[in-house]
Amino acid sequence: MFDIIKKIKSDKFLSNSFIFFVGGFLVSLGSYLFQFLMVRLLSVESYGELQSLLAVSVIFGIPIAALSTVLIKYTARFKAKGENGKLHSLFSLFTNRMILAISIFSVIFFAFSGLVADFLKLNSVWPVIILGLTFIPTLLSSINRAVIQGLEKFTSISIIGLVEVIVRILLAFILVKIGLAVNGAIGAIALAGLVGYFFTFLPLKFLFSKDKKKEPIETKEIIKYLPPVFFSLLFLTLFYNIDIVLVKHFLPAYEAGQYGALALIGHIIFFITGPIVAVMFPMTSAAHANNANPSKIFKKTIALAALIGSAVLLIYFLLPELVIKILVGSKFLPLAGLLGWFSLAMFLYSLIIIFSQYFLSIHKTRVFYFLGSGVLLQTIFIAVWHQNLGQIVWAMNVAMLLTLGLLLVYYERVRKLENYV
Repeated sequence: MFDIIKKIKSDKFLSNSFIFFVGGFLVSLGSYLFQFLMVRLLSVESYGELQSLLAVSVIFGIPIAALSTVLIKYTARFKAKGENGKLHSLFSLFTNRMILAISIFSVIFFAFSGLVADFLKLNSVWPVIILGLTFIPTLLSSINRAVIQGLEKFTSISIIGLVEVIVRILLAFILVKIGLAVNGAIGAIALAGLVGYFFTFLPLKFLFSKDKKKEPIETKEIIKYLPPVFFSLLFLTLFYNIDIVLVKHFLPAYEAGQYGALALIGHIIFFITGPIVAVMFPMTSAAHANNANPSKIFKKTIALAALIGSAVLLIYFLLPELVIKILVGSKFLPLAGLLGWFSLAMFLYSLIIIFSQYFLSIHKTRVFYFLGSGVLLQTIFIAVWHQNLGQIVWAMNVAMLLTLGLLLVYYERVRKLENYV
């Protein structure tokens, strides 16, 4: 045991992974407590509405994720090279641009809120309007969080996430209990996000010192990097959200609610492995910037994620009824036969995320072509085969497996070109 602890401390990737894994696990646990609370307090139909709205929020949040990825990469690069003045310039540039983006995005989203409500077959437009409000704190804090992660301040980012999720759970319980239902659940997310935003300034106090001098940065390179990152994250996000939206569109409300619960349990796999990927990205970016070998960190990430994901997957296949009873309740027991297979799709998806983030971190941006092909296949499969939930689950697995195969081929090509061992 002492030898294991010593090895973790001496390996920067493993120590950072451990810190962020623990923090990420607690945040993910809090997020799931929020979901478990909602699945029990809301009706099956209302929970299906909540899941479809959250899926829409993730899809509309893709530009935020793209900007964050760019910020993490260049923050890690400037930190690795000791270019603190450029780091300050990067933070200021993106913060100023974000204020304009918030104004434009809010007007567009609220203008089309009625169409979103109609597509999701909601009885009221208010849940969509409240959903739009959640983007304001998300957009504001995305810059701060990305810089914190790029600086590898994983303890700070974990604490901020934990505070936010605790506030979200408490507010959601109160607001849903007083009768606000889906509106209350979405409103709690918006308010908690605002609290989290204020906490993000604490680890970044050094950027606001009066003696901090700015240095010019090459904005053309950053802008050129942004589009492929955007499309890569767009396709990654669609991979695990478009199925929920399509199920809500094609199937009755009750079945959509059942699928929402299935997705809730299955998504645990890549939420658990997510912190490991978050540690990998700035570290492989820094290694690539310093002409080191990022492939070593990537291999450790794959091995660790596969170990953790396989353990969860084994439990889902062997004890599906027990897992469903504990996590979402006995009313969802008919899903037991699908849990293991849906979770397999999510396990494959977690590996897809690792490959794609690795390629983006070392500036191999053509990865979005492979991701786009996979999403197109998944959408076609579900559009054709959606008579029942079983068909949709199998469509997910086939699409994920084909995409992972493409990424493996691309990885081998990149490895040979870069002469990585």
